[in-house]
Amino acid sequence: MVSEMEFPLETKINGKEVNSYYRDSFKVRVNKTNLEAKNVYHSIFGFLPKPVQLALSLRNSIVKHFGFSASNTEMSLPLDDIQAGKKAGFLVIESVETKEVICGAYEPNMDMWLSVLKLSEQEFSVSTLVNLKTKTGKVYMAFIKPFHKLVAKYCIRQALKAGRI
Repeated sequence: MVSEMEFPLETKINGKEVNSYYRDSFKVRVNKTNLEAKNVYHSIFGFLPKPVQLALSLRNSIVKHFGFSASNTEMSLPLDDIQAGKKAGFLVIESVETKEVICGAYEPNMDMWLSVLKLSEQEFSVSTLVNLKTKTGKVYMAFIKPFHKLVAKYCIRQALKAGRI
């Protein structure tokens, strides 16, 4: 089950908000036990569904002209390679702990963080925080927000459906 939740106070990206920002968080109840945050991160972002990859490719072809990252559509690495300092698509893995994985991206228009946080043995949160630095960033976020929520829930549900989490 995937549902929206209050932004978790426990995440290390909490408190990074500056001026104009967007943030959201989704709770997922996993079916497997003994998962670490990096297992859940990899299970969701290492297997992006084809429609999401196509949407990201389209997004990249448009936004690269406005100063946004337009790297490949990969957002994860092989599980054993998920380590702080490694690059996964447009994200840099900043922190990998048993309880939380944090990735970030820093661009002229906005800074973004993604967190996968273990809330309990069977529940994890997937949270996004975006600091909007320019008018272009604010316009982009206003446009992309509804799609972001749909895509986030869809990717998490696909990981559940496939039995990865």
